[in-house]
Parts: sequence; structure tokens; C-alpha cells
Amino acid sequence: MNSNLLLFGLAGLAGMAIAIRGLFRPFLGLIVLMSLHFLQPGELVPALGPLRIEFVYAILMLCIGLRRKRSEITKLLKTDKIVKATIFLEAVIILTIPFAVWKGGAFDCALEFSKMLILQFLIIFLLDSKERLAMMFWFMVVLMMWFAGTTLSAYLSGDFYVVNGVQRAQGLNSMVGDPNALAGFLVALLPFSLELAASSRRNLVKIFLALCALMTLVMLLFTGARIALIAIFGMILLYFIRSKHKIRVIVSFAVLALCIWSFLPDQYKARYLTVKQYAEGEQLDDSNKARLAVWDAGWRMLEDHPVLGVGAGQFAIAYGTLYLKAQGKAWFQPHNLFLQVACELGVVGLLAFSYFLFQIAKGIKQVLESRGEKDFSRNYHFAEACLYMMVGIAIVSTVSHTLYRPYWYMLAGLVSANQAIYAKQKASQGRKASRKSPEDLRGAGWKAKRVVRKRRDRVPSYGRSVVRWKT
Repeated sequence: MNSNLLLFGLAGLAGMAIAIRGLFRPFLGLIVLMSLHFLQPGELVPALGPLRIEFVYAILMLCIGLRRKRSEITKLLKTDKIVKATIFLEAVIILTIPFAVWKGGAFDCALEFSKMLILQFLIIFLLDSKERLAMMFWFMVVLMMWFAGTTLSAYLSGDFYVVNGVQRAQGLNSMVGDPNALAGFLVALLPFSLELAASSRRNLVKIFLALCALMTLVMLLFTGARIALIAIFGMILLYFIRSKHKIRVIVSFAVLALCIWSFLPDQYKARYLTVKQYAEGEQLDDSNKARLAVWDAGWRMLEDHPVLGVGAGQFAIAYGTLYLKAQGKAWFQPHNLFLQVACELGVVGLLAFSYFLFQIAKGIKQVLESRGEKDFSRNYHFAEACLYMMVGIAIVSTVSHTLYRPYWYMLAGLVSANQAIYAKQKASQGRKASRKSPEDLRGAGWKAKRVVRKRRDRVPSYGRSVVRWKT
């Protein structure tokens, strides 16, 4: 016992030292903040809860960023469309507070959303180079392994959620305490391990990352989240469509699926096979019946509150107080992202969120256009990971209420940062090309030569004579 307390104390001191160091090294501070946000130390150690460490650290990091990069931040707020879309969404959330079913709850929801907004902005501000992009790649893998490893440890010690006789794995804190929420996180992080393996040149690194991905996939299956399995198949289908080696891809995934299925315990096989049974018209279970009832109430809720909805985070309150009316049933969440947005934020919020998603997709597409260019290989693979993450959580969101979960806003920050790094590298490459003479650009094509000639033509006659004299 004493040795455990000693180790815990040393770990706490080491973490505190790294956190303090992060205030002077902003990118390290960003990694610390993301770790605090996802690990939730206030829940792991209840004594730390009242301190609200992650929120205080986020405010400190934001103040430091505003002091050091005020001009860059101002420029970013004016030019970055993803940032503008996120601010617009937050504005709509705040606007719903006066019209909410429970105004205090809507205010708390807006405050919680502001945390994710700060995290997204700090990712964009501080993830500003190719080297840091590589570090973030690895951090996403480490975060994935933390969730998968702690879930495995909890599962083996008997800490799981049992429903209909199925032992469903769950995480350690409220962010991943629900099996479906944990599955959503693992779906979101899994592509980063695979894309990092694809971009690595070392076989040992590839093998290590493949094993990490395999372990994560197994723990994902142990959550019993059927929609997560559908999301995995959706990402595989997209990878198959985009791949140049389609036969190799389909054979590899088929062999992997058969191996995993053969070792999967029968309780999970039976649960996942219900998807096929529902598709064939068999009777739905109680969980799916409840979701259909909630969706029906959601459409009525949207008809009654079409403009700004019932307030941010207030679907369950409105469902229980206005639509169940003391029927003795559970106050369910919407279990669908777009129904959640429409009911809680109204048509205005639905437009804001759709614009937000459009800008993310547009940012990913821009970097994916660098396919085949060696100078932008890391940006391309990072954009691919973001693409598969977006598709995966979009599928998960068809039966999950993910508006206030951090998937989307972490994704927005990563996409925006990668887009900015790519644009900076592209501009730098263009400047280098423009400094070359036409003789140096014999293989560069007529467009590059025309740029150089125009640049030389803009030199004053005096400058040209000096150049000729020196030559």
C-alpha cells in the first residue's frame, strides 16, 4: 500500500512538473491539455475534482497563446472557415439559452462546449509545423492505446457492463464510461494508427502499430456496440474504393475478419448477428424499440420548437417533462446526431452544424489533392486518417448523440491545422520555384517558367542593367 502511494505521489509530481514546463513550451502544453481533457484526472482521483484542473489549464494556455501570438490568432479568426463555423455554432448554442426548457442546464452545456472550443483553437494555434504533425500522429496512437489498454485491464478485472447477458467493455471515466461512447472513441482513433503505419518506412514500427490497431479492434468488439462494427465496415469500404490494389485489400480484410470472428466469444457473435436478423425483418429488441419511440417524439419536438429548439443539451429534459408527462418511462437521449441538433438548436443550429461539417470535409479534400507528392506525404496520410475518422464517427452518430462529445471538435482542430501546414509548405515551395531561372526549370513546365519570366520582367531597368554588369 505504501509503495503504491509513493509511486502515485511520484507520478503526480512528474505530471505537475511536465504541466508547468508546458506553460513555457506551448506545444508540450497542448499535449498536456489534451491528456488532461481525455484522462479526466478529477474522476480518477476524486480529491482533484473541485480543482477543475483541465479547465484551469486550458484557460492558462489560451491566455499564453493570446499574449504570444495575438496577430496570428486575429488573422486566423478572420480567415479560417472552420474556426468561423465553430464560433457560429457556439453562438447558436448560447442563443438557445433564453428559450431553453431548462435555462440553467443550457448555460452549463454552453460552458462545457466552450472547453472543446478552446481545445480546438489551441490545436490550430500550436500544431503549426510538419514535425509537430508527426508528434501529434504518435500522440493519437498513444491516446488510443491508453483507452484500449485501460479498458482491457478493467475488463479482465471484472469491471464491465452487462446487458442481455453480454459483458460489454467500458472505460474508466465518464467520457468513455458508456460502452457506446468508448466504441466511438476507438473508432475515431483507430485510423491514425493505420495511417501512421502506412507512412512509416521501418518494418518494426509497422508491425508495432498493426498490433496496436489489432488490440484496439478487439476491445472495440468487446464493447458490443453494433453500430461501431458497421462503422468499421464503412471505413473499410471507403478504403477499398480509394485503394489502387483492390484485390489485395479485400483478401487481407477478409482473412483478418475471419480470424477475429473465429476467436470472438459466442456472446458477442450473437449480439452482432442481430443486425442481420433485424435486416431480415425480425422483431426489434427493447433497446431499438425505445430508440424508435424517442425518434418519434423528436420529430414532434422539432415541429413544436422549429427555430431554436428546446435548448442546448435539453432533449432528455424536454422528452421527459413535455412528451412523456409522467408515464413512468426513462428520459432518453435522442440517439441520433442530426435529430439532436435539430431538436436542441432548431433549424438555425442544423444549418450551423451542417456548415461546420462542410468546412471540415472541404479542408480534408484540399490536402488529399496532394496524393503522390513526396513532399506532402505526411500531410496526406494525416488527412486520410481524418477522413476515415470523419466517416467512422458520422456512421456512429446515426444512432448516437455526439454533438457535445469531443470527436468533432478535435477533428476540426486537426483538419484546420493540417490544412494550414500544407498551405504554408505549398507557398514556401512556390517561392523557391519562383527564385529559379528559366534555365533551372527546363523540366518544370511552361507555367513555372512563365512565373519566373514575369518576376524578372518586374525588375526595374536599372536593376536589370546592374545584373548584366555583375554577370
